Amino acid sequence: MSEELAFPPSVVLGLWLNASLNDSVSRTDAANAIETITDQVNISGEFSDIDSWLDLVQMVATSTTPVAVGLPVDGDPAGVPTELLRTIQRESGVVAINRNLLLVLSRDGIWTLKPSPNTVLHHDLNQSRRILNEQVSISAGQLAASDLVGDDSQILEMLDEFRSLHLPPHLSTRSAEALESAARILIVARGAIESTAALHSPSVDKLRLQNLEELIVKSRAVLQSVVTA
Repeated sequence: MSEELAFPPSVVLGLWLNASLNDSVSRTDAANAIETITDQVNISGEFSDIDSWLDLVQMVATSTTPVAVGLPVDGDPAGVPTELLRTIQRESGVVAINRNLLLVLSRDGIWTLKPSPNTVLHHDLNQSRRILNEQVSISAGQLAASDLVGDDSQILEMLDEFRSLHLPPHLSTRSAEALESAARILIVARGAIESTAALHSPSVDKLRLQNLEELIVKSRAVLQSVVTA
């Protein structure tokens, strides 16, 4: 999924699972959507009572706590145990069903339930969006004054190819726009790290990297803010 210009699948899976928890969609609709997203009929794992996506949806729908999403990267495991990170496709993210159960994409491409104590956080969308917007304002001013050189053609191509796929119908326009905006900022920031430079000044180039890395961190926080209403 990392090669596809769309949301990390864990983000979309989290949205559908929380939609079922809030009765915003039927459990059957949520299970069908997750089957489409994962291209997988059954769940792999060690649980005899959780075999189908409908089983998992029903489990989440009876919970008192929404699922959380973690997007681990180098230097930030996002609450996922280190030993588990070695066995999964990190770029797809993880869904914390609860503090002891994770839905992950294994290295062989199979979505699997793993019994795993974790500290994947619930992020607040309003707060993480505000922090990202503040960082965009700060970074835009600093980067504009940095006299950068580079080629933005690949970034523009990736933005053009980005797609907001499989979002649940209950999702408000405001929430959908916040998630899409964060995904696009993430594309730009990651691309700009590779395709721009401040050739005239090492200190300015260091500031460029700091700004872009901050945008990445704060964009990830928005994407991990899987909304529940």
